[in-house]
Amino acid sequence: MWLWKSERRRHINMGACSDTGRVRQENQDAHGWFPPQPSSRAREKLFVVADGMGGHTRGREAGQTAVDVVQQAFFANADQPVAERLRQAFIAANDTIYQRAHAPQTPVNGHRNGHGNGQATTMGTTCTALALINGQIHIAHVGDSRAYRINRKNVERLTQDHTMVEELLRAGVLTEEEAKSHPRRNVLVRAMGVAPTLEVDVFQAGPLASGDHYLLCTDGLAVIPLQKLQHVVLHQTPQDACENLVALANEHGGFDNVTALLIQGA
Repeated sequence: MWLWKSERRRHINMGACSDTGRVRQENQDAHGWFPPQPSSRAREKLFVVADGMGGHTRGREAGQTAVDVVQQAFFANADQPVAERLRQAFIAANDTIYQRAHAPQTPVNGHRNGHGNGQATTMGTTCTALALINGQIHIAHVGDSRAYRINRKNVERLTQDHTMVEELLRAGVLTEEEAKSHPRRNVLVRAMGVAPTLEVDVFQAGPLASGDHYLLCTDGLAVIPLQKLQHVVLHQTPQDACENLVALANEHGGFDNVTALLIQGA
């Protein structure tokens, strides 16, 4: 439990769980919360999830790099407005991943990490971050990981998926049913590390109110119906909820890595 001190005392409960799933050979998701140890003196808190892509170890490296660089850059720029700190943190992570993807690979047995031609490898990641500053929730996002606000009234998805199918859906070209079964529904149109520049969604989501739960998750959790998602989150501790949500995703096939990170305002 984290204790949040402001004009009103605020308790924060959180939990996290990540799993490879039943199909993939490696978990390329990454997540973290900062500061890493619970502290009543921490006036600023940051939570991050990422879903790496790139094959072999490159996806795992991209996801972990996103989490590491975002937190480092965010806390290094404490004199700037929160939105700008988040934006610059994402841009710094994008630059780092992009440069690593295009750097010459270290030769191994006469080959370059399995890429004997020395060409750049694909390396990228989704990333969704939530910063809690002075009792206010701020979110930065790119890709198709998600942030939800869950309470007894409803489940609200706060982020938009940056996928080809979601863009067609928002444009009215596809229906909801068509989007669910579209063969390219997982094709990203925006991700961290795949291009030298990055457009980041950054916004304020309001205060952390009592009874509100904020869920950050990778797209492996998208198979769970929202009503079930709400029930699990509201009736279990944050850690138990995260573990059970991951288990439910695996029961629905476990076709992807899955990560859930839950923050509860008490």
